[in-house]
Amino acid sequence: MYLRKSLSVILLVLIAVFFMADQNLLPPNYQFIMKEFGISEVQIGLVSSIFVATSAVITILWGFLADVVSRKKLLLIGVYLGEIPCFLTAFVTNYWQLLFLRLLTGIGIGSIIPIAYTLIADMYEEAKRGRGYGYISTAFGIGILLGMILAGVIPSWRLPFIYVSVPNWILAPLFYIVAEEPKKGAGEKVLREAYEKGIEYTYKISLSAIKKSFETVTNILIFAQGIFGTVPWGVLVYWLVSFLMITRGMTKETATITLLLLGIATVIGNFIGGFLGDYAEKKKRGGRAILTGLAIFVGMIVTIFILVYPLPSNPTLTDWIFIGLYSIGLIQLVSFASPNVPAIISQVNLPEDRGTVFGIFNILDNVGRAIGPVLGGALIEYFRSIGYSNPDAYLWALIVSTLFWIPCSLIWIFIYKKYPEDRDEIIRILEERIKVLSKAR
Repeated sequence: MYLRKSLSVILLVLIAVFFMADQNLLPPNYQFIMKEFGISEVQIGLVSSIFVATSAVITILWGFLADVVSRKKLLLIGVYLGEIPCFLTAFVTNYWQLLFLRLLTGIGIGSIIPIAYTLIADMYEEAKRGRGYGYISTAFGIGILLGMILAGVIPSWRLPFIYVSVPNWILAPLFYIVAEEPKKGAGEKVLREAYEKGIEYTYKISLSAIKKSFETVTNILIFAQGIFGTVPWGVLVYWLVSFLMITRGMTKETATITLLLLGIATVIGNFIGGFLGDYAEKKKRGGRAILTGLAIFVGMIVTIFILVYPLPSNPTLTDWIFIGLYSIGLIQLVSFASPNVPAIISQVNLPEDRGTVFGIFNILDNVGRAIGPVLGGALIEYFRSIGYSNPDAYLWALIVSTLFWIPCSLIWIFIYKKYPEDRDEIIRILEERIKVLSKAR
């Protein structure tokens, strides 16, 4: 049983890696694609925004389905719906084909978050759930890094779409064969004990799940912080390579390596943040929220510093060491939210509703990420229009985007105060339901 679970998690992580690798294949090549198709910053930004928006909006459907049917089957379907158009992107001949295939790819890729998050919630008990989400968040980060590397080092911007799509054609069927569908709510102590006694949890999602999600204060706060908190990611991830090329005179390869070092730091933050979140929560109820809010605020400050720091166009070994140590030591803080947000969502929502709530969360959490690419392009064009030089326009566009982390971090103060209460309410409901189910046997 343990071996099967471990292998299932490994396969799920690998699927997530290649799914996320797709997300960052375009940004390192923005300048080249703009030149090939004769398009502007706003137009290329729109391609990424359409992709992110589609993958986010469709998660509400994937999330609802994850609450009512086999998640193994859903993941298999989602992989092929996403990876086939990803593969075909390598063969586009004009801008509109690129835009359309990115939209289709987003439909399939939108499946991974609600499906993976609900699986983790049922596979890991509450005290270890942060590390479970840490594994998935780390997979997302590694995937983004993989996309950066492939897009940065392969001369053709088309080939990486083939390289990241094909592996999942094999991994998804393997997961379907190996993985065992966990019982709903098996990660909850009260339900796990009930299952061991032969009591089946028969409650199903109702149409009121969406309404309930907006009545839970912690959910509302989590949704709000996500809208603000993802704007910087939407701008930085998609425009940083171009920023380094334009403002620091780096080649595409050097800029991609720099972004790679920053990305490695965020992957480390995804992994460490999950474990530290579990530890902080063990030490103090609500500690997970305190840790996350502080990490976001400090992460904003250190991100602005690295943007204004005059990195040379041809970094020396000393420069690379500085970038690496600074990123791993400090930049990683900005990604602490990644594993801790789903951990909190899983704690304040009923097992049968989580997929749908994760879907709602992912839609709102990606509002900022969806508008980020086109917002970044619009800010660049705006600052140029009022007289800023091209390098300064890129710099100020990125700095302005990071300031969205201020309201995001402040919201975590209210999450800290509220989510332990909402967690207690979920435990109370589950205990009452088990009593009812026990009497009905």
